[in-house]
Amino acid sequence: MFRSFILLVIAAIGSPVYAQVNEADLAKCRTYSNAAVRSQCVQMYKRTNTRVKLTRCKKSLECWSKQYRDQAEAYCGRAFSMRAAHSALWNRHWSNQDFDQVKWHNEGHGTLLYYEVEAGAVLRCIFNPKVPSKVRVSIGAR
Repeated sequence: MFRSFILLVIAAIGSPVYAQVNEADLAKCRTYSNAAVRSQCVQMYKRTNTRVKLTRCKKSLECWSKQYRDQAEAYCGRAFSMRAAHSALWNRHWSNQDFDQVKWHNEGHGTLLYYEVEAGAVLRCIFNPKVPSKVRVSIGAR
């Protein structure tokens, strides 16, 4: 009995600990065309040490915003382009800009507000890394 307990503890210590992978990380892994590489990518994000690094990064606005900048710009850009196609106001202000400024929208949830000041207006995009395709975009006065 004691021997099997010791073996179980040794096996638990020797094997990597896994966590759940969020949608944003899965989206990054889906960019690989090779199935084996995709699988390795998912396994990397499941490892606890990777999750710890991401948790540390989440505490720093600079690190967290760099981590998701490309993804945010892609999804925010699509949302702005769709609005610009159907509205003269949005079309007047949107010309595929990069969002060069960022601040926390909700630090506890890890959501970011990317924004760009453009000719008297502020283009805003709220980005949640857990659900990257659901962005909220707006145009407001300076």
